[in-house]
Amino acid sequence: MDVHRQQCQQCGSRSLQNLIVREPTKPQRVFVRCADCGAFVARYTLSNYYHHGKGIESYLRSQNVAEDSGREWLDRFRHTEESAVSGFEQVVEELGRVGKDSFAKPAEETDAIDVTNDPETVG
Repeated sequence: MDVHRQQCQQCGSRSLQNLIVREPTKPQRVFVRCADCGAFVARYTLSNYYHHGKGIESYLRSQNVAEDSGREWLDRFRHTEESAVSGFEQVVEELGRVGKDSFAKPAEETDAIDVTNDPETVG
């Protein structure tokens, strides 16, 4: 497996934005823009888009075939969800193995959120 982190060729930044384009009967396209300088970085055409945490409705919008049953779509979605999560984990592991992952996990003490003064939690 060969993995890398994408960066802007103009300014070298790794802060990127994905701009997703959906058009009926066409594969989804993702245009990648540098979040720092605004330069165009890349374009991808997607044939089986999965957005983690968005659910089956988002997945179905990315598909073009309407003849299949709901059960078949749900089975495909579940398979896609599982393979996307495991693929992401493999890529992150490989980036770490080759020393290319600079993503820093938050410290454990920052994981706890103080809600004592949050008006939504005060009864």
